[in-house]
Amino acid sequence: MVVKKVDPIFKAGDMVKIHYSGHKRAKVVELRGPLGPGGKQVYRVLVSRKPRPVYIEVLEEQLELLPPKA
Repeated sequence: MVVKKVDPIFKAGDMVKIHYSGHKRAKVVELRGPLGPGGKQVYRVLVSRKPRPVYIEVLEEQLELLPPKA
């Protein structure tokens, strides 16, 4: 079996948008590793919600990098 080494696209601290979620911004807090189907990268992100923030684990393909705020 051939194992492919894939570098992660996002790093801790990046601001991202989660596709099809309704959340406008989330912060990447951890790379969980190749835990998804077929070895896809899984990230833990922090979504600011009231009354308290929520942690969500999502696949790399569901995230879009947002430009830094000026």
